[in-house]
Amino acid sequence: MIALLAVGLTAVAADSPDVDTLQRVWSGVRDSSEQIVVSAEQGAALWSLDTEERVRTVVEPVALPWLGPHVLYLEEFIEDDPQQPRRQLLLQLEPAQQPGHAVRAHVYGFLEPWRWSHLSYRPGLIGTLSFRDIAASSGCDLVLERSGEQFRGGTVGRHCLDLSAGGPRYLDYQLLIGTDLYWYRRRVFRQRDSQLLEEVIGFNRFAPNEARLYACRISWSASGTARDLQPLTTLELYEAGGHGRFATPDGRSLEITLHGDDWPFTLQEDALLLQLNEFGNENPLATAWAQADTRQIELALGWLEVRCGSMVPDSDELAQ
Repeated sequence: MIALLAVGLTAVAADSPDVDTLQRVWSGVRDSSEQIVVSAEQGAALWSLDTEERVRTVVEPVALPWLGPHVLYLEEFIEDDPQQPRRQLLLQLEPAQQPGHAVRAHVYGFLEPWRWSHLSYRPGLIGTLSFRDIAASSGCDLVLERSGEQFRGGTVGRHCLDLSAGGPRYLDYQLLIGTDLYWYRRRVFRQRDSQLLEEVIGFNRFAPNEARLYACRISWSASGTARDLQPLTTLELYEAGGHGRFATPDGRSLEITLHGDDWPFTLQEDALLLQLNEFGNENPLATAWAQADTRQIELALGWLEVRCGSMVPDSDELAQ
């Protein structure tokens, strides 16, 4: 269990397009497949390395004015056991000072979690909750940076302590949130030497061996010529209909979609398709295609360039 620190709370102003967008994108029900990647301690993991568990995560806004104008309730449980939540949190959202276009999620746990299970579906119970019933998860705030309609980030540094196993340990929790993408990685390290003790990943909709994840770097040119292209944003898409939305500095709302095995047309052979649309318009502005087994695909229009590369396994870097 993460160490909790009781604090007095005051409302925080959080008027920000980034905060509003994160609250909208994060809210909902996510069905994830969770796997143990590393488990150095015998019995530390909840299940063995060669199995998966289905996990459901429910995130909904709750009205708690004394905590702030943007508060989410998060509840996580094994899919077939909703009456036994394994994690219950309140997330108070506010703009992060650094980096730009980022949101800080202050994390609070419940002193008596069982009293507040399924809180988002019990409006009468919400009104009885007060600051005396919760405690801040010291050092476990999440900083999530925005890229288009996606947010990526997590805990910062080694300050999120885990005291549940007796010996001092710290947690590193990373999260990627999109309209059709939800990925997380939880790692536990021994505090004295930063040795990795446990690593768990969760991902929705696609298994890693069924669809590859691509990182798409988007560049834009104010002059409309390729020589003036400047980095704009990076979106991460699965190759089976993954899509991401972004805006250009001149106010255009655009969307890219990546198709692989789910190719929407009848072809004689498999291919990878990258498509650019004006948001809300079904007719594409441009398309590019490549062999199905390629690790890169590009779309170059002069005023806009999209370069997608498959993510290298066990690395945060793009394939070169």
